[in-house]
Amino acid sequence: MRPELLSFTLGGADITLRAYSTLYTLAFALAPLLGAWYARRRGLPWKRALAVYAGALVCGIVGARILDLFIASRLYAEDPSRIWAFSFTGFSLYGGLVLATFAGVALARVARTSAWQLADAAVPALVLGQVLMRTGCFLNGCCFGKMTELPWGVEFQPATAAWSYQLTTGASGLLGTLLGTVRPVHPTQLYEMGGAVVCGAIALWLIRRHPDGTRAGAGVGFLAYALGFTLVRLGNGFLRARVNTITAPEWFYPVLYLTLAAILAGLLVWRARAGKPTED
Repeated sequence: MRPELLSFTLGGADITLRAYSTLYTLAFALAPLLGAWYARRRGLPWKRALAVYAGALVCGIVGARILDLFIASRLYAEDPSRIWAFSFTGFSLYGGLVLATFAGVALARVARTSAWQLADAAVPALVLGQVLMRTGCFLNGCCFGKMTELPWGVEFQPATAAWSYQLTTGASGLLGTLLGTVRPVHPTQLYEMGGAVVCGAIALWLIRRHPDGTRAGAGVGFLAYALGFTLVRLGNGFLRARVNTITAPEWFYPVLYLTLAAILAGLLVWRARAGKPTED
């Protein structure tokens, strides 16, 4: 864990680049650019693609905050100013992804570009964004998992979020609490990162089967990625520690993921069947 990436002095001022905010900023800046580059490689108008991706990103940030209002309602009730706070905390990923998807479809219509083809071209950007954001979470020590005895369990330092969680819940035991011991936890950030990479690789393989991007089955790659990553989130959720700021019922995320997975599976079958040549 390394919450601070770099510290330096510029013009007499001490500047510290924190891992979480720096990597999230890079994700927001680089993901639309990568998506536009890949869209151009697939024969799509890159300027329109960049505009769609940028607009979808802005809407996604809003959607992530809206869902977090429900997930952590007590925090916002105690301090309503958090609703409008410009920070890198207080966002729920799937609220952003869902609203960004609807916004992307609408913006693609305005740009007169195929929403399905743009969705396929966005897969590398989605993977890059996930890798950068989860790296930031891992280095920051947030979004940690439950305790584990598995050999790849990660021990975070004292005074981190995982340590505070174990301290307040008594998970480390009396002696561990007194000694400031932090027991190993599941590296759920890395699990999710790995899942995004694997799902992205499968999606890109499907996309490359139709290099011109004009088949009726366009969108299969994106839907395969979305379905796979949703299932990764579903499984990862059972390994992730439930912090006391969450006020949503425990069944909320599993039901959300299962509902989205069912919808995505149906759309995937539809798009796959649409891409098959008609027999005479």
